[in-house]
Amino acid sequence: MSTTHALAHPGSAPVSLRRPRLRATLTILSLFGLLTAANLPTALYPLIGGKLNIDAFGVTIAFSSYVLSLLVGLVLFRPISERANRRTVIIAALAATAVATLALAIAPTLAWFCLARAVQGLAIAAATGTGSSALRVLLPGRPTLSGRLTLLATSGGVAAGPILGGVLSLMGPPTQTPFFVWAAILIALIPAIVLAAPRNECRPAVVQAGAAPRTVTTDTGTVIAVASSAPAIRTAALVGFVSFAFLGFCLSLAPGHFGELFGATSRPVLGLLASLVLLASAGAQLFPVRGRWAAAIALSAFAAGTLLLGLATALASPALTVVACLIAGAGQGIAFQRVFGAAVAAVPVERHAATVNTIYAVTYLGSTLPVLGLGVAASAFGLTPAVLAFTAAIALACAALAAVAFRVARADG
Repeated sequence: MSTTHALAHPGSAPVSLRRPRLRATLTILSLFGLLTAANLPTALYPLIGGKLNIDAFGVTIAFSSYVLSLLVGLVLFRPISERANRRTVIIAALAATAVATLALAIAPTLAWFCLARAVQGLAIAAATGTGSSALRVLLPGRPTLSGRLTLLATSGGVAAGPILGGVLSLMGPPTQTPFFVWAAILIALIPAIVLAAPRNECRPAVVQAGAAPRTVTTDTGTVIAVASSAPAIRTAALVGFVSFAFLGFCLSLAPGHFGELFGATSRPVLGLLASLVLLASAGAQLFPVRGRWAAAIALSAFAAGTLLLGLATALASPALTVVACLIAGAGQGIAFQRVFGAAVAAVPVERHAATVNTIYAVTYLGSTLPVLGLGVAASAFGLTPAVLAFTAAIALACAALAAVAFRVARADG
């Protein structure tokens, strides 16, 4: 039975879908694997910098080449994600990312490295909205859960990448082994998806002209007007922008910063330190957090943790650094989970992929412009002073968003 049909109501899905749980699991693993591949270099950047003969600004260019291509892809693939066969898109993304990951292992120049990173960005852009949309279809009537699983898979991959990169680098040539191993894992997922997901069941739904639903029903049964989705999408995008500005620092310059600050040389340790924020974020997203004050309180914690990280930098305190990263990560994870879940739950299923792409386009912009600015400042004034100014700016932005969230929560009460 084909899944091409006119939607009768939001969140509807064919009742004849085969192996939905297995397919949802493979979708989550694919998103996790793709994001892990993109973040394997994090703990290796000090070594990669030496291999390619680049400074801190060169590292931010290497990181930003991935993010910039991801941004282009999110915009370019926004209409495609609602029309292309989901299985085809995810398989193509896995194959392209595997090839690009292999290319990172043998990159002789910064230009080569950036080109491979750009291919990763385009592939992940194609898969993000498509994978999230697949989860929405495979979990009918549970849009908030599908959004939470999307965040958990992607943020989990982002957190795991630096740690796995550091650990796998101990198994062989450090700037090659992690990429070879992970490329093989990505390739292994392809036949599993082919066998588990019938192609004709992975076609996006066709909505009849003028038949788009005007309301959606959340996991808790709350009916939301589609017209009210715009504020939720804007809020999610703004929180995502600030979040990923901070996470972009963690994934690019943080290993070098922590190594310089604490004299750490172990790649697994540097990877773990860089991933603390992301691990706390992913851990917080394992649990659904409810209540109208949740986003405001979480954003306040994010601001406090970021300020503490600046203080830890000024004091060169490893213990305070760990505490700060955990507080900032947990606050970011809960805040983004709340606003992202509200945004995707407020749109009908046929607009799910485009909404996810729109939010992530603004979100990943936060990983580009602020991080590039941080790289310029680090080259001009030194990494530690640049980090102090950066954490102060992020804390101020989080505090402003928290104030808005408190005002909205008070009005809703």
